[in-house]
Parts: sequence; C-alpha cells; structure tokens
Amino acid sequence: MIAAMLGGLGWLAAACSVAPSPRPLLVAAAVSLADPLQEVAGAEPPSPRAGPSVQFHFASSGALQQQILQGAPVDVFLSAGKRQLDALESAGRLLPGSRRELFSNELVLVVPSRSSRRTLSFEGLAQPELRSIAIGDPSVPAGDYARQVLASMGLSAVVAPKLVPLGSVRAVAQAVAEGHVDAGFVYRTDAQAVEGLRITAVALAGSHDPIRYAGAVLKTSRDPAAAEAYLRSLAESAAREPFRRHGFRVPGPSSQP
Repeated sequence: MIAAMLGGLGWLAAACSVAPSPRPLLVAAAVSLADPLQEVAGAEPPSPRAGPSVQFHFASSGALQQQILQGAPVDVFLSAGKRQLDALESAGRLLPGSRRELFSNELVLVVPSRSSRRTLSFEGLAQPELRSIAIGDPSVPAGDYARQVLASMGLSAVVAPKLVPLGSVRAVAQAVAEGHVDAGFVYRTDAQAVEGLRITAVALAGSHDPIRYAGAVLKTSRDPAAAEAYLRSLAESAAREPFRRHGFRVPGPSSQP
C-alpha cells in the first residue's frame, strides 16, 4: 500500500532497512541530508529488537512540504529550512512537541574545480564576464539563504539576470561541477559531497538566517512512538559522528529534552 501511494506521488524512494518490517517508517528529508542519513541507517545492525525499518524520500524541503500538504504518508520530516516546518505546524500537520533542532550548515560559493577562476568573492558575482550563477529556486531553503546574502550586500539587482534557479541544492552543485554554469550557491556539505567543486567564499553568518536543520513527527504518522524514537536517535552520539564527518555542525547530546 505504501508503494502504491508513493508511486501515485511520483516518488523515487530509497529503502534503507535496518530490520525486516511490513510497515517501515517513511522519512521525508532534505536532499542535503541524504549521505549521512543513509550512512547512519546502514550502520545499524539487523536485530529482531530493532524498531521499524526506515524508508527515505529525498527532495528539496519545499517540495517535501507540498507533498505532505497533499497527503503524502510521511512519518518524519527533516527540513533544511525553518519556513517549511513553520508552515506545516501552522497547518496543524505536526505532532505537538515533536519538533527538534538537529544540525547546522554553512552557505558557500563554488566554481567548477577545473575553472581557471581561482578566486571569486560574492562581490565578484557582479563582474560582467561571470554570466551564469546557479541558485536554489524559491522553494529551496539554500536559495532563500543565497538571496538573503545577495540582498545584504546590495547585489540583488545586478546579479538577478545571471541567476539560474534549480530545484534542489544538490542540482545546483551538479550543475556547477559539470560546468553548465560559472558558479553557484550550495551548502558546505554539498561542496564536500560532490566532486568537481571549489569553494571560493563562505557567507558570513550575519548575512542570512541561521541554517538549521530540524525535524518533526507528522500527526498522521502510523507509528508516532517509533517516529519520535527515530528522531531522538539522530541526536545520539552514534548518529552525530557521521553528520560531523559529512561537514555538518552538530550540537551537544541534544538541543531539546
């Protein structure tokens, strides 16, 4: 039944089972979380005492928000942006008290590693020879943060004609790495995960809203207790190390009780 619902929404879900279960938890997560989440899931040894298996669906946070509003059977939502969780909370879709901050990230400017352009500042985006800059579309949190940086530096108007909006931060990273654009805005973790990128500038923290990843259990979860346990497990020490290794900033044992 889950497969049928996923197919109806056009989802391409990657299953990461930690124990056989007829009803896996469906975790909808920002695509920038894909590598560490899959690593954590793969590190869990099969056990008859383990909780439900976990099935992931990765996309931009904005796309996931819309799919949840349209009735996608999600148990846990992990977002790269506060706005998407706020919208779901306002719509009454989140289980009260389940929201939890997990990780943080940095926004960076990247160019293709094979580019002859060795340095490029944010101010340098105004240079006429720089013709195309990939950026997340308005539904992508990384795109929001990038537009805030441009606005804070007074660059929005001059850079706007060069912007190439794409549907996820990973799509931006790939476009830059493959040389389809001159530069792009991505998270530090994506610059680390995708080969063929060179970081040329790091956005100052005060130039954009804090980049904080948070998660919550959906009110319609089929197994809210297991969903809350999974969310709590991401704040435990065994899970924190893979995220740290992939470039995320990880707080102490837990930012919430």
